[in-house]
Order: sequence, then structure tokens, then C-alpha cells
Amino acid sequence: MHEWSSYTPDGRRLVVRRAERAWVVSCDDGPESRSESLDVALIDALRRGRDVIGHSSGIELAEWTRQHADQIERDLGRGGQ
Repeated sequence: MHEWSSYTPDGRRLVVRRAERAWVVSCDDGPESRSESLDVALIDALRRGRDVIGHSSGIELAEWTRQHADQIERDLGRGGQ
């Protein structure tokens, strides 16, 4: 299984992996978020255990999520490879 990691706009470690037909995402030691949609899993993981961070360091969360989802899908592949 391949894994991708980075940091969120607020400095938490973000880990993404593909498990069969779902994306699995976690921030720091928080609970995993799972979804067939990478965007949904990312946003859920970013919001768990935190107040909603619509804007962090001047970055729009939706825009940040979309850009990173595109990069992750390129790196890990859409088909769960």
C-alpha cells in the first residue's frame, strides 16, 4: 500500500493512503477519515478535533484541498494502485 504525506496549512501532519476503493486520511494522531472521494476524506480529516478552519494563514481550505487532492491522485493513482 502506498502512502502520501504532507502538512496541513495549520502545521499538522497529513497522511493519505488508498485502501481498496476508499481514500483513508488522518491528521496527526487523529482518527482516520474514509471516503470514496478524496476531497471528502481530506476535509473530514482536516476538521476532526478542530474548530472549522475555513481560512488558515490566508489559505482558502477548499482551494488548498482541491490542489492537494489533484497532486495526491497523480502521485497515488485514481485506481487504488
